[in-house]
Amino acid sequence: MSITIAKENYPALPNETGTSGKREVIYLNYGANATAEAPKWIVLGGLKSHTFSISANVSTVQTKETGYWADGGVTSKTAELSADVVMKRDNEAQKAIEAFMLNDDITAEKNALMFAIVDLDTKEYTKFWAVPSSWETTADGEDLISKSLSATIIGKPEQATGFKLTE
Repeated sequence: MSITIAKENYPALPNETGTSGKREVIYLNYGANATAEAPKWIVLGGLKSHTFSISANVSTVQTKETGYWADGGVTSKTAELSADVVMKRDNEAQKAIEAFMLNDDITAEKNALMFAIVDLDTKEYTKFWAVPSSWETTADGEDLISKSLSATIIGKPEQATGFKLTE
């Protein structure tokens, strides 16, 4: 049985209110002539849940001059993604991530993949480069599959509005 993921297949809500944060999808920049400046977004799948953690490392020092209270500053920032994704079996984005993980030549050439997490209601999105560190099957059905993705974000994530797919 095939399930089409389309706007008209979602249940209607009273007063046509949105479900912001409930319909989030993750996309991969992949395809012929795809670049960071002109991405070719293909859907990986819907997010069942995800954690996007941003951390800052701080260097501190306590002295008599600071009243023994810590004084310091940020020395680096890091971000991690942990996501449970449901997708159609063997979609193009899934195959691209698996090739990145399994083929050393692709990993060495690409270094990282570009993703976007998109809220389908508001079209707000977070775009980022990441290196997948774990890609495991968590549920396996006839037409749909669930995978768990863990990735280390490279560089600064960008938040934006007005997500559009390129034709």
